[in-house]
Amino acid sequence: MKDFWNINHAPESIAFIENDNKITYGLLEEEVTLAAKNFDGQQKKLIFLFCKNTYSSIVIYLAALKARQAICLLPIGMEKNLLLNLIDTYQPDWIYAPEEELLEIRGYEKKPSVLNYCTWKSSNGNQSEDLYAELAVLLSTSGTTGSPKMVRLSYANLSANAESIKEYLDISPMDRPITTLPMQYSYGLSVINSHLLAGSSIVLSDDPVISKSFWQKISEHGVTSLAGVPYTYQMLHRLGFKNMELPSIKKMTQAGGRLADNLQEYFADACSVKNISFFIMYGQTEATARISYLPPVQLSAKRGSIGIPIPGGKLYTDSNSELIYEGKNVMLGYATSKKELSLPDENLGVLRTGDIATMDTDGYYFITGRLKRFIKLFGLRINLDDVEKTMENLFKTRFFCVGNDERLYVVSEKEDILDEAKKEVLRLYKLHHSVVQTRHIEEVPILDSGKVDYHKLSVKVGIR
Repeated sequence: MKDFWNINHAPESIAFIENDNKITYGLLEEEVTLAAKNFDGQQKKLIFLFCKNTYSSIVIYLAALKARQAICLLPIGMEKNLLLNLIDTYQPDWIYAPEEELLEIRGYEKKPSVLNYCTWKSSNGNQSEDLYAELAVLLSTSGTTGSPKMVRLSYANLSANAESIKEYLDISPMDRPITTLPMQYSYGLSVINSHLLAGSSIVLSDDPVISKSFWQKISEHGVTSLAGVPYTYQMLHRLGFKNMELPSIKKMTQAGGRLADNLQEYFADACSVKNISFFIMYGQTEATARISYLPPVQLSAKRGSIGIPIPGGKLYTDSNSELIYEGKNVMLGYATSKKELSLPDENLGVLRTGDIATMDTDGYYFITGRLKRFIKLFGLRINLDDVEKTMENLFKTRFFCVGNDERLYVVSEKEDILDEAKKEVLRLYKLHHSVVQTRHIEEVPILDSGKVDYHKLSVKVGIR
């Protein structure tokens, strides 16, 4: 199996297009190798990288993999207290952030910049735990929330998932995707990884899909594929995708939560007319991004299905109808502290997804519910219990959270704090105001066990 971070494509072929700059695979290999030398002769270290969809971010990421370091990918613009909590929890040896991210961190000394990235090194000496040798990447389980819970991914996890995605999407050097999702998000990262493995040319962009500049890049650079979460497709629908002239687009993919039935039908029809292959996919960060996919030819016959397992993977359900996945892309396990980064593979290739599913006679799977209390908004997984705890700590009173993949409802028995509570949720979780709703309730429904009856609470706020 090839590792995408060991660049071995034709040196003259284009790896990235950033603004008007075309960066070859030859130059990419040189700069990754040079950046990796920063870690020569060192014990395995932990790196924090604050990501943008830029060439600099990707070079540092690939250099860390090449040098067999462990790297944690984080979003820029994190709320300061959340950021400091993460640094205190994991005590990274190196921190890389874009120059516009002004950081003052106690216990770290400023080092020379690398590719327009400010660099800090821990001044506490050799403080690392003995990091597990195969630990490659840490990704947050909760996006920008600052939760210390991380998914531990190995080098083999990354390679296996990139190879599998490349195979079922038939990615080749002729493909030219554009970055529509953050690279610290597992889906966005998988787009980069799989296309690097194939030797494709990746157009780098942080522009929103509703911006004129985004569509100019698609036209100017002949972009061939788009990846999006449900919110992306909601925006494309509002833009009148059916009437857009997009002659270069040949492939579109969707993951990050369930796409509404009407939008599945809309894009299946539109892509058929435009001769675009439209893939609906299902995955989790715990599986390095992808678990299953619905082949475009089955969009109508298997509407609502998450499809079939990715190449090399296996799906089945247990006696409780929980969906179980097996594959080489299953994470090593979770971490909530620096000490846990020394742990070996705890899952051994088996992932309990937390989703309830059924399989039809043709082997296609359908998600019917969730065992765990999390929702996905804009492709960002939100743990409802974490939101409750965070708000309770801030306001010193109880909150109750319910929701679906369209809305988060923050419920309280104290009506006078709801407006302020919504502001805090929007600030901390960086969500659009339209997806957060508040509700006052006189009395929270309770089960016989004494626990909150979240089903009744969902009905009370209007979720059916």
